[in-house]
Amino acid sequence: MNTITFNDVYQTSTAPVFKLGERASTPDGREWVYAKAATALASNLVAVPEAVTAVDTVSSSADNQGRIVYITKASAGWTVGQFADSIGVVDDGTGVGQVFKIKSNTVDTLELYAETALATALSVSDSDITIRQMSLVDPSAVTVKIQSAVGISQTAFSALDYGFLLTNGDGGVKAGEALTVGGSFVTGDNTVGQVVKGTTAKGEFDEQSLGFALVANASADQTALVRVNIR
Repeated sequence: MNTITFNDVYQTSTAPVFKLGERASTPDGREWVYAKAATALASNLVAVPEAVTAVDTVSSSADNQGRIVYITKASAGWTVGQFADSIGVVDDGTGVGQVFKIKSNTVDTLELYAETALATALSVSDSDITIRQMSLVDPSAVTVKIQSAVGISQTAFSALDYGFLLTNGDGGVKAGEALTVGGSFVTGDNTVGQVVKGTTAKGEFDEQSLGFALVANASADQTALVRVNIR
């Protein structure tokens, strides 16, 4: 894991400085992940992935070494590079079950990392894929307890900014109620991006624990000091 400076994790930029999804640690041992904010993200909010992109009836082709590293959707109209470093799966039809990592894309073709080249060619008659952009994030939605949280912002992001999210270690999170010291916290507040106390007797199948409180917030809608542990 790379080591980055404290300045790195409290700065955002309009162009990428690191690779999306890159994980790094600061000298104090805290761990971070590099992400892009799809919408504005205030400081101390939980960030979750953008909605998945389902793409039906795709075809595939090979490079000059015979590796199946191109997936094409006719007239897709994608923005060049929008799916760079995203993960995908063939979820229906010919080649179902194959998982791949996207290196980049044109307006209608995904180029895969050669290490994740497809073993079975896709058929435009029935092959469908779904793409998940784990590093393109929004504030967590209200009320939902499981949202595949990516990390917690420790500085504000403008829409389309790049920067680091805290995934492990001490930091702040805005809570919709006073947290309990030593108790877990989860998404599900009535304000986007904020957290609430974990529920007694609930497990990982019911809600995603994001860590535990170190110093409780004095009242609702304030920032608490927490130990973040997002796996």
